[in-house]
Amino acid sequence: MYSLSDRRIVSDRRKHPTPFISKYTFIGGRRKIIRRQADKKKYVFVDLYESRLFVTLLFLLILSLCDGYFTIALSRENFIVEANPVMAFYLEWGHVRFILSKFLITSVTCIIFCLCKNFSITKFSLGSMIIIYIGIMIYELNLIYKFGLPF
Repeated sequence: MYSLSDRRIVSDRRKHPTPFISKYTFIGGRRKIIRRQADKKKYVFVDLYESRLFVTLLFLLILSLCDGYFTIALSRENFIVEANPVMAFYLEWGHVRFILSKFLITSVTCIIFCLCKNFSITKFSLGSMIIIYIGIMIYELNLIYKFGLPF
């Protein structure tokens, strides 16, 4: 008599982990969470993402763009100098290129955060970036209020 595993036509799909980028990355699949305790210790990529993650990443993107806008407003009045040398280079190139490069860099980072959402370093990094951006926004808004700059 044959066992159940002998009658399978397709090999067990769990023998190979889900790749970092696959067709399910873009069209979706079945899994939203990691179900097995043994799999939670591995680096696992899932097919579907929670709305909370989308809102968090969107919030990070909005904070980044607001930071870019406030940086342009404050640097135009010579109250601040861009501390990041890469972004300072783009700021010298022009305001539109500065905002576009800031948007592109943050968007790529958000995509990586989305794909690697189950990694502990991703959760820590995402939370840290949001806290840092909120601190920068408070600082910039304080400067704008202090010097009475129009938005």
